[in-house]
Amino acid sequence: EGCASILWKSAERAREAAEALGVTSARLKELGLIDEIIKEPLGGAHRDPQAAAEALRQAVFRQLDTLQGLDATALVEQRYERLRAYGSQKLQ
Repeated sequence: EGCASILWKSAERAREAAEALGVTSARLKELGLIDEIIKEPLGGAHRDPQAAAEALRQAVFRQLDTLQGLDATALVEQRYERLRAYGSQKLQ
C-alpha cells in the first residue's frame, strides 16, 4: 500500500504495486523464498481470524513434519544452501 501510495497516490493499487515489485506469494514461492502459500479464509484473515489461525497451524505442522525426518547436520546444510541461493536468478 505504501508503494502504491507513492507511485500512484492511491493505496487502492496495492495489488498492482506488489506485482510490479515481484512480491506476490506466487513469485516468492517460485524464487524459493517461501515454502508454502497459506490460503486466507474468504474475505480475508481479518474476517475470520479463527479460520486463519487454523490454516496457519496446519501449515506449521506440515512443515515441521517434513523437518523432523532430517538429522541436525542435514538440516543445517539445507538451510545454509537455501540462504546462499537467495538473490540468485534461475535462467530459463
